[in-house]
Amino acid sequence: MNVLVILWKEIVDNLRDRQTVFYALLFGPVLLPLIIGGGLGASLKQATVSFDQPAALAVKHADRAPNLMQFLHSNNFDIETAPEDAEDSVRRGDVVLILEVPEDFSTALRNGQPAPLIIYVNDGDKHSAKEARKVNSVLNAYSQTINALRMQHRGIDPSVFNSINVRLEDVSSDGFRGQILASILPFLLIVAMVMGGFYLAIDTTAGERERLSLEPLLSLPIARYKLVLGKYMAVLFFVGISSILTAISLYLVFRFLSPEAASGILSFDAPTITTAWLLSSPLIFFISAVLMTVAATTRSTKEAQTYLGLLMVFPMAPFFILQFVNIKSANLTMTLPMLSQYQLLERVVLKDSISTTHIALSVAGTLLSTALLYFLAVRLYSREKVL
Repeated sequence: MNVLVILWKEIVDNLRDRQTVFYALLFGPVLLPLIIGGGLGASLKQATVSFDQPAALAVKHADRAPNLMQFLHSNNFDIETAPEDAEDSVRRGDVVLILEVPEDFSTALRNGQPAPLIIYVNDGDKHSAKEARKVNSVLNAYSQTINALRMQHRGIDPSVFNSINVRLEDVSSDGFRGQILASILPFLLIVAMVMGGFYLAIDTTAGERERLSLEPLLSLPIARYKLVLGKYMAVLFFVGISSILTAISLYLVFRFLSPEAASGILSFDAPTITTAWLLSSPLIFFISAVLMTVAATTRSTKEAQTYLGLLMVFPMAPFFILQFVNIKSANLTMTLPMLSQYQLLERVVLKDSISTTHIALSVAGTLLSTALLYFLAVRLYSREKVL
């Protein structure tokens, strides 16, 4: 009963603190996924070139290359007449991109010489640069077709020049870009958990010490482990709510703002998000214990903010490490909190199989670390220095 009273007291006190509510229930769960997830989804959409989607292409002097125009049309380009001031039109943004066929194009083509083409593109405009990559790729395909026809016309088999045929088979899920995008889910979930209990952990120890309310609380006939348990459960409550709201926000962000990331090889649908949250849920207990323990070692609110601010690097470290160091999932790494959840959640998003042994080791290692940190927090609260 004493534990529930302390729990309710801490929750009510911190719901009155606008800063705690903002970071625990709004910034971490809502704004952070919207900013990072939405931004990455938009970048992915901008970087992805779709050859199946019809697109308008402004061409200057299209009548000089009818066969090329037919080839472009067969590759989902709708040919339009380009304005006379091609450079200024593209620079001003009136036209995304312009393809110009010079006067000597047909002559050079008939004489077996490189036929000139000019693409007016604004590299400062992402949409223009993206369309330029698409047009240039199709023109390269047209060039290879012409080269093959030229060699066949001269009685030369084009395959003679292909002395080695190397085929690169990428067995990863959506390549390096997919690996980075898959890491975003555990990154946002874990950072939101830390943000959810950050200010409550500070207030429940350093804050109460500065308000001179900690000493009367410690003087009550309550076992220290019950006192710590009540405070711990309050931090746990905010961290848990923050993680649930973050999971919902991530689903909505990738469903409506980043559909390209939510489809294909990567999966950000409801079952995936739910599975990811369940696999990361042991971190709710672990992160709450970490925040409680670190806050209990500090003497003031400012000192607690400094230490816990530095602690924010802790959940970010596995994200950056896994981008540059190839750490394979093994029984040893699965016992490490944070790292094991990163690896498990990446595999969930990439739709890879997950060993039940790895899941069990991840849960056991995280909960064991949580228990050790909880008992350390109890020891810290049992010292006179806590006042």
